[in-house]
Amino acid sequence: MRIFFDSSVIIAGAFSRSGASYILLQLSNLTLIDGRISPEVRIESERNVLAKVPAALPALRVLLKEGLLEGLTPTKAALDQAKPYADAKDVPILAAALMQECTHLVTLNQKDFWPTATMITVVRPGDLLKEFRNKLYRE
Repeated sequence: MRIFFDSSVIIAGAFSRSGASYILLQLSNLTLIDGRISPEVRIESERNVLAKVPAALPALRVLLKEGLLEGLTPTKAALDQAKPYADAKDVPILAAALMQECTHLVTLNQKDFWPTATMITVVRPGDLLKEFRNKLYRE
């Protein structure tokens, strides 16, 4: 599973050691899922953690560097492709996920994305964790 992490999930995972966001980040760190981000997601995550809990920033940077693969900033073509399927502020997130050929975009803000089912699956952390568990039990 190639999963694109929205900053909302990274921030939630950074502040909780028991929620689905944290568990998904740990699965990515263990390479059980292929976790991806973009430079924009990294910057937004760092900015929010710095504003709320500055002491957590070094640990977040390690997690982002070691647990998630950072792709490129979306191209204009990728942004144009994603534009009809996301709120304006979230177009770069969807574009980056599509550029990296992710199967899922995990976010706490599902309402901001509406791609077709063949493009990518937009899912909340808890639902993705259930899907991952079901996949493990089938294999």
